[in-house]
Amino acid sequence: IIAMINFGLGFLHTSLKEIFGYIFMPISFFMGVPTKDLVEFGNLLGTKISVNEFVAYVELGAIKDQLSPRTVIIATYALCGFANFSSIAIQIGGIGGIAPNRRSDLAKLGMRAMFGGALASWLTATIAGMII
Repeated sequence: IIAMINFGLGFLHTSLKEIFGYIFMPISFFMGVPTKDLVEFGNLLGTKISVNEFVAYVELGAIKDQLSPRTVIIATYALCGFANFSSIAIQIGGIGGIAPNRRSDLAKLGMRAMFGGALASWLTATIAGMII
C-alpha cells in the first residue's frame, strides 16, 4: 500500500517519507535537533513510520557524516522501536492468532498502539538530547 501511495506521489515529485518529514519537523525541533538538520531528521522519522526502522537506520548510516553528532545520537534513540504501519499488521496477525475473536479490537487499537510506541521512543530521544 505504501509503495502504491509513493507511486502516486511520484507524479508530484514527492514521497510519503518527505511529507512525513515536514510533518515531523516540529517534533524534531522539540527533541533538540539542530535547525540545520530538521528536514533530514524528519525524513528519517518519516521513513521509520512509513517503511520501518531498519531502512531508517540504513539511511541514517548513509547520511551521518552530513549531520551533527547531536542529531545522530538523538536519531539513534528516536528510530529505535517497532512503531510503524507494518507493525500494526504484525500485531493484528500475531495476537489475533492467539485471540481470533478480538481481532476487531486489535484493529481499532492499531494506530493508537503505533503512536504510543513512537511516542515512547521519541521521549527517550528527547531525554537523550537533554543529557548530551
